[in-house]
Amino acid sequence: MTDLDTNLDTSVEARGPAAVSHSLMLERLSEAADDDFARYEVPYHTFMTGAELEVQNSEFYGRLVDLHRELSEAFVLGNVRAIQSWSNGEGEFRVVAKSWESVIDKLFRINIEENELFSNPPIAPTIEDRAAKQKGHLQRWITPDIVHEVADDLLRTKFVVPFVDGVVDVGNRITKAIDDCGLRRFRRFHAKDSGYHARHYYIILPVPTPSGGDATVALEVKVLTTMQDTLGELTHLLYEKHRTGEISAEKKRKVAWQFGTSDFMATYLGHSGHFLEASVAELKDQILSLRSAPRG
Repeated sequence: MTDLDTNLDTSVEARGPAAVSHSLMLERLSEAADDDFARYEVPYHTFMTGAELEVQNSEFYGRLVDLHRELSEAFVLGNVRAIQSWSNGEGEFRVVAKSWESVIDKLFRINIEENELFSNPPIAPTIEDRAAKQKGHLQRWITPDIVHEVADDLLRTKFVVPFVDGVVDVGNRITKAIDDCGLRRFRRFHAKDSGYHARHYYIILPVPTPSGGDATVALEVKVLTTMQDTLGELTHLLYEKHRTGEISAEKKRKVAWQFGTSDFMATYLGHSGHFLEASVAELKDQILSLRSAPRG
């Protein structure tokens, strides 16, 4: 299977998100689709509880747990462990389900902000389309009961590594595990304007529906460095402040000249940090290749 590189730096990121509250998102989504999105909250949680359990019991997830355990016992250089804790301090490997509030935010972007058809239902590629390297072809409103067909990050986990070259190595090992299990997949190599750099892998896994039917869901596996994990958390908080209108959002070309602002710092710290991390990885390789000089 060939990997699919996708670049989803959408026009929304370029122009900055509008300030819209959660309640207003629900209202506008319900009006556009002529369907009460709020009524899906309990069914969404029920579906995700079953999906999360099924994913955790899958052979592939077992492969990820084994890989994480192996990395936890390995050292890259001296006392530097091959795997790091998440930015919130968690060291145990686990899967995280997307919150209802985040789902509504995503549906608002898909149905409203990124909808080039405006008043008509959007044509959004499904996770199956992406795995098959195809464009979206179904024109429909993406409601919470079918969000798992389109959203690729309802279930998430991550591998945080100390060195940037570890992102490549661990990513390759995850790819092999996917292929060994015969699963469909796609990936994104992120290099965002915000300065965020990481590799994201998306694995399509079968899950049951509450009614006893069959469905699929994408498991997102992020592979990134400790610095990028921390930066990702910071820039997400910044995004939320933009989203709620607490601070204004500017286009990237304007941000480049707004020295000292949080947007400027986040963007250029991320890009500079990626370069520095590559330099640190080079230094690590040089140290590993050194031989003790003979004593005269």
